[in-house]
Amino acid sequence: MAQLQEHGAIWFRNFESTKDAEGFRGFYEALQLNPCLDPIHTSGLRAMEPRKHAVYEAVNKPSLAGHFVGLHNESTFVKTATYGAFVCFEPASEGGGEFLVADGAKIVNDLDKDVLERIYNNKASGQSNLDLNFLGALPEGFRESTADFLQDLILKVVAPKFDMDLEMIYGADQSNPYRLQAIEHAQSPINKHPVTGQPVWFCNLHNHSRYLRDRRPCTVPEVGMTDVYSGDLSTIPYDDVRHINEVCERNIVSMSMKQGDVVLLDNYRVLHGRNTFKGDRKHAVTWFESCGEPLARGEVKDTPDDFMNTLINKTLV
Repeated sequence: MAQLQEHGAIWFRNFESTKDAEGFRGFYEALQLNPCLDPIHTSGLRAMEPRKHAVYEAVNKPSLAGHFVGLHNESTFVKTATYGAFVCFEPASEGGGEFLVADGAKIVNDLDKDVLERIYNNKASGQSNLDLNFLGALPEGFRESTADFLQDLILKVVAPKFDMDLEMIYGADQSNPYRLQAIEHAQSPINKHPVTGQPVWFCNLHNHSRYLRDRRPCTVPEVGMTDVYSGDLSTIPYDDVRHINEVCERNIVSMSMKQGDVVLLDNYRVLHGRNTFKGDRKHAVTWFESCGEPLARGEVKDTPDDFMNTLINKTLV
């Protein structure tokens, strides 16, 4: 796994055995990769097909074919898969659907130091929408108690399924007073790799930012729309969002995968995404917690201030 540690991702091409789920399982077992559940497995959003091979279906639905999946790491507040192997069982029949990766270490080093310092100090907090417009039709005296009941109920149901530290808030989005937003607690957008200690961009802003989604192909309904705020829920300056987007896209490597191709990546080091496509497409992924023996790694914590100061001063190579 030395090359994976050095580069963050390896593209395996021209394999016959990995063109189906059984052969793909033989591939990752030969590498002594130990499968684990998807970090949001309990949400029920991702089908495992077929279950015995621990293979999850990727974002192949026709309804999302025109949706650009931005760069992100596969993680929740308490779980992060260590490795991921993305396999192509069937490329998009009418084109597109390229698999995208970007090196989180390069993103950190390419960011403007002032932007980097601001977002590090302010942290980042993701959110998703749930519109409860029917509340407006209820009698005024009954409206508030119903809203409070639903707020508590949804929190108890949603947070455990996604293993996230969430807060449910009405009115954070001024455009709709009945929009209930699930807001993650503030987290650092920069992580120190748990094995190598390398600083990496570990933030899903490129995928979840509403500002960016409104400016590129997006078929996610309003009820599922996401956004990213500063830790105090203030808006991240749009100039900073544009700069982060530019740096992320500058570092994207686009892969036109053919049947049987596999991309193995370090989920702590490399972000991934998917381009829009047409026709039928069947890509899948299996997540792994370790290779061979369990990894001897330290706790994943926010980057300490002295470490961040080194980053800001650009003294890291």
